[in-house]
Amino acid sequence: MVSYKRFRSYLWIPLVLVFLIPVLKCGVTHESDGESVTQGLLLVGRDALDSLLSSSEGKPVIVNFWATWCTPCVGELPHIDEVYRSFEGGIAAVAVDIGDPELETLLKFREMLKLSMPVVWLSENDAQILKREWDLADVLPITLIYDAEGNEIRRVAGTREREFFRNAVSGEIIEDTILIEDPLDVALHINVVGFSTDSLTEILLETSIEIAGSENVDFFDPSIPSDSMEIEALFLPKTGYPYAQPCIGGACGRPAKTTDELLQAIENLSN
Repeated sequence: MVSYKRFRSYLWIPLVLVFLIPVLKCGVTHESDGESVTQGLLLVGRDALDSLLSSSEGKPVIVNFWATWCTPCVGELPHIDEVYRSFEGGIAAVAVDIGDPELETLLKFREMLKLSMPVVWLSENDAQILKREWDLADVLPITLIYDAEGNEIRRVAGTREREFFRNAVSGEIIEDTILIEDPLDVALHINVVGFSTDSLTEILLETSIEIAGSENVDFFDPSIPSDSMEIEALFLPKTGYPYAQPCIGGACGRPAKTTDELLQAIENLSN
């Protein structure tokens, strides 16, 4: 088992440090299954994450790695948050954004989805260091679950159902059910976003169709209003065109700007 007890070395950092790091707290509430949900803390930086984990000693912990451009991640977060709230302080949970280079992207996202559990944003540099230290695959979402003694008891890539997380932190036998509503979702699917007049877009689109088949490729042109609305609804990146984002069975790879990057992203998803 892998332990996060190494984070105890950070216990010299007073918990108040969490509030000294750039923190954004929003009091907006929303309704979730009839329950009023208060927006939790938004913290910035690796020190904030380490302090949260240190202060969670003695509780089961769910650490979810995600990004706003990862549509499966966005669908999974409310399930984790509902489990977090249901234990009423008996467990800890944190959603760690390791895929958005700009904090502003996360700020805009939080206007649409309210989470009661803490959210930590990491810069690109911090995210890369953490991925190496924690041996994280280059796919999202990834969730690590720890028991009350700080031992890693589960590590999963791709989305899971609410009961998976509830059972995991309860110490019950875990039925590993991937959150897939449509059996076709287990196939490789690629979203290609770019202007149809761009030759690079054409190359990415042709390559994606060759790899996944036309029925498993969706193309969005940001200059077309209806496509732009779809990009918004799917939380796909609205900059850096063109790009192709591969997804398999509830997990997505980082948006790729070249065919080589796309092939690597697909290989990462398949491992």
